[in-house]
Amino acid sequence: MPHATIPRIPPLELDEMDPERQKLAKLGADTVIQVLARAPEVLQASGALGGYLLSRGKLHPRIRELAILRVALRCDAPYEWANHAPAALGGGATDAEIGALSDPDASWPPEDDAVLRAVDELCADVFVSDGTWTALAATRDHAEIIEILFLVGYYRMMAGFLNSAGVPVKPGQPALGEPPAPVVAPAQQVRPASGETGPDGSWKITFTHPAGSKDLLLDLGTDGTKVSGSIFDTQLKVTVPIVSGTVDGQKVTFTALVTDPARFEVSVTGTVDGDAFSGSVTVSGGGTFPLTGVREVSPSS
Repeated sequence: MPHATIPRIPPLELDEMDPERQKLAKLGADTVIQVLARAPEVLQASGALGGYLLSRGKLHPRIRELAILRVALRCDAPYEWANHAPAALGGGATDAEIGALSDPDASWPPEDDAVLRAVDELCADVFVSDGTWTALAATRDHAEIIEILFLVGYYRMMAGFLNSAGVPVKPGQPALGEPPAPVVAPAQQVRPASGETGPDGSWKITFTHPAGSKDLLLDLGTDGTKVSGSIFDTQLKVTVPIVSGTVDGQKVTFTALVTDPARFEVSVTGTVDGDAFSGSVTVSGGGTFPLTGVREVSPSS
């Protein structure tokens, strides 16, 4: 399919955008946000539906992202692929599954096959056949089927915008049809021993996503088996309170609810080893990714 080979709409620089749009851009897919920011009402309206589909929908992240990638393939949309291939990996898809999306002879479990067939038919005919509908209905309720229809429609719309506006893929992002580079946990930093052994205190955390890394500051406190505190995003400059959490020996699990600039949950599971923290972070609707960290300030300092 044809698409613009050079940008037709220049993206706004971050300092030209209002603070809320800047935060959205820093969440990810920054280039498309910076282009859409030239039509802020469209950005707000489209972002509301996109945000729901990505973070509050009923579909599991794995099949949702595989469906989006199939749309990207059918619409020849390299930017859409580049930004969702990492999310598919984080959502539980494998490199082999991502690669199989380009293979017309690939074999899929019936539940996945029905969704991917629906994508193909909607992209080709703007209609889901009776056979595919029956296959969808065998494992999904009406709400999920409606969500699939809207998901495909939304990302077909975005593909048309991205291809026509010429929104470019960034260097290092996966090419259309290729899986992303594997996620490697960041190296654990070494700090002088503080003598502390529990999770209480401040921690500098790096969490690694296929599209890049993010630095967080954790402020943790415990009361018996309960964990409280906050997460500070050093890029967004947003502090998010921990809404629930538990500690069992050196293992810590907690959840924070992000509401600005978008609404989603962040859950962390980690193990404390002296002044080292390691584990994973799960972003609702986005997948699970490794993290490591070091103690910044001990409770007694």
